[in-house]
Amino acid sequence: MSYLSIQEAVWQAAESLMSQGIRPTVANVREITQRGSAGTINDSLKEWWQDLAKRISVRAVHPDVPEPVVAVMQQLWQVALTHGESVFEQFKVDAQQKVDAAEQVKMAALERQQQAENKVSTLQVRLETLQKSERQLLTTVATELALRTQSEQQFEALKISTQKSLSESEANKSQLEKELALLAAQYQHHEQQSTQRNQQLEQQVFELQQQLVKQVASHELIVQASELHANQSDMQLLQAQTELRLLHQRLESCLVENAELKATLQRPIQKRDVLRAKLKRY
Repeated sequence: MSYLSIQEAVWQAAESLMSQGIRPTVANVREITQRGSAGTINDSLKEWWQDLAKRISVRAVHPDVPEPVVAVMQQLWQVALTHGESVFEQFKVDAQQKVDAAEQVKMAALERQQQAENKVSTLQVRLETLQKSERQLLTTVATELALRTQSEQQFEALKISTQKSLSESEANKSQLEKELALLAAQYQHHEQQSTQRNQQLEQQVFELQQQLVKQVASHELIVQASELHANQSDMQLLQAQTELRLLHQRLESCLVENAELKATLQRPIQKRDVLRAKLKRY
């Protein structure tokens, strides 16, 4: 079966409808052909009506065609043209309405597109803001990590310094303990020597006092014995007084030396207390 063009299909449908006494229109022709746009069908129908008018003009060539038939065909042709123009105008109105509707749809689509573009622009701005915030956050995190690393390094350095200070403190403590033990031994030794020296001084003072007592007793005897010898006794008395003064001076000298020795014994005790106080701080 050969494939008919859209024009041939429209003309064939129009002939079929006309043979049935039905006026061909775009709608009923489209129902028969099942293809072609309304504009194409309308153009093909116009050409068909023109061809039909040519065929009607066969009266000039074939005068044997009855007059009533020619009149009917001319009347039918005029009605068909009028109806075709009316249909075409209606089609134009419908098409314009569809165009307007399509334009409205287009405008709505453009408006939605503009809104979408605005949303895209807004989202782009938000995305750039978020990216900027992300970069700032990454910079902040990097800074915090650097500061944390620096703090950890400072903490490790402080820890090492503290451990070193503790070691030095322990060493100083041990040294001070040794010095304190040495000073304690020295103090004990010095105290023993001071005690022995004090005992010796006390023994010397006692002996001097005994000598003084003996000399006083001796001088008293001499004075008693020399009452008869006044001049000799006076001289001896003066000599005894001089010796007595010397003995008193020696006694005072011994007492001063004893006091100085006691003061000397107190100073190591103070030094030992200072060392003990330092040792407690460690």
